[in-house]
Amino acid sequence: MDQVGGAKASKQPGTTHYIFCHLCPNVQAVAHCVDCRIYLCGSCEGHHTKFPLFKNHRVLTGTKMPSSLHQGHASIVDDLRTCSDHPHEDIKFFCVSHDAVYCSICSTKQHKGCQQEYIPELCKDYINSDDYKNVTANFHSADITTNTVLKEIENCIKSVDQPNCSLVEKLRKFKVLIIAYLDKREKELLHEIKLIRDKDLAALKKLQSSANTVKSDLSKELANVKTHEQNSSDLFIATKRAQTLLDKLKSSLEDISRKTEYQEFDLQRDPLVETLLKNKDGMAQLVTSPGKSNYFANDIEYNFNIDRMMVDVHSLSSSMLSTLTNPKRTYM
Repeated sequence: MDQVGGAKASKQPGTTHYIFCHLCPNVQAVAHCVDCRIYLCGSCEGHHTKFPLFKNHRVLTGTKMPSSLHQGHASIVDDLRTCSDHPHEDIKFFCVSHDAVYCSICSTKQHKGCQQEYIPELCKDYINSDDYKNVTANFHSADITTNTVLKEIENCIKSVDQPNCSLVEKLRKFKVLIIAYLDKREKELLHEIKLIRDKDLAALKKLQSSANTVKSDLSKELANVKTHEQNSSDLFIATKRAQTLLDKLKSSLEDISRKTEYQEFDLQRDPLVETLLKNKDGMAQLVTSPGKSNYFANDIEYNFNIDRMMVDVHSLSSSMLSTLTNPKRTYM
């Protein structure tokens, strides 16, 4: 019969293993504290019941002690031998059909028709069996695989931590492309504005010159009429001639006034650009795909996806910042 702790002791009636005191190594237990869930030898039992803190604890002795060490947690070995379905029973049988270990109660109730083996007889020299060797070999293989997986995880962590130079370069090149396009459109629009302004200024200055000529002619003619105020006949003739000239000058002024206008400017954004600006994922997005780990399919590799509307910024409508011209008339 196997021993727990390497010491000899008498068996607890009705059990197939030895029960030892939790506090005194290799000393047989004679009592069990239900509240503390430990086994006690005779000496420890006396001290345990006298200690004020434990005076109300339930202590079982003799045949009233639980035969299963699962309740007392005497040792890992004892827990191992306890049936999971029947805590008061020890594991004694192995079911070949279900590949399971269990107690005598399970044997008669759950595995009655199965091929069963009695463990004490089955496990003789088990340490040298192929089954045990295969299990230990599989554990060793799993440990090697675990180390490999851990190495793969470390490599993935390094890949994630390291900046993706290619992605950053793509992003910056795309940024430069957009800025270059906007600068180009700005220059084009400013040039267009200048051309329109120069044309308007030239026309307005020409009209200004014509209006100054009319003003000069009016002053001269009025002065000429006033020189004849001393002679009624000459004044009458001069006034009539002046009236004819005045009618012509007024006609010229109306023509100048009608032509006096210029172009006002405003900016109209391209609808495509407006859509992109309103879209939080506009212009470009990050696209993920599985990395190169041999064990994980969820490692992330980053890529840069330019919005289909911005694949070629030069394909955008040239009216992205277009001018609007509205005539503004100045009346004289």
